[in-house]
Amino acid sequence: MRTLFSPNKTSARLLVDFAADTWGKSPSEPLKLRYLMVFDLFIKARSYGILNKVFFWLAMVAGIAILVWPVIAFKLDSLGVGYSAMVQTSVTGLAALLFALYSHYKKRQTHAENLMRHVIFSSESLDVLFEKMMKEMERMDLGFVFSETVTNKATAKGDVELPEE
Repeated sequence: MRTLFSPNKTSARLLVDFAADTWGKSPSEPLKLRYLMVFDLFIKARSYGILNKVFFWLAMVAGIAILVWPVIAFKLDSLGVGYSAMVQTSVTGLAALLFALYSHYKKRQTHAENLMRHVIFSSESLDVLFEKMMKEMERMDLGFVFSETVTNKATAKGDVELPEE
């Protein structure tokens, strides 16, 4: 028998287990629909959580490589292998990319968990709640769009005027 309350769970797992125990076998159609929405969000949170963990550990390895680079560079130079500065720059750039990807997926995981909390604790009607959740899930499914991010940041700063359409 699984324990609902365990410190070894992610927030997403706790919330989906709670919803399964409380709403999963309910005869009420609205509660079943809420459970379906929570489980759909759980799938996203779990996927983001896996990516988040992978990029975290890769970023940690790359970060350690940057810290021990002077020793590695000394050994490479003594072996007659050149281009140490070029390789160090590449490793540093890779580490930055990995940290950025970790941060991106961590934010997505947290956002999905917050949406799960909203579905569980909200007293909104199902229609209003599902409309909000569908808009957020559509936004999450779009992924990262660089041009929109640059435009939004520039508009927020007031640096760039957008062309009129």
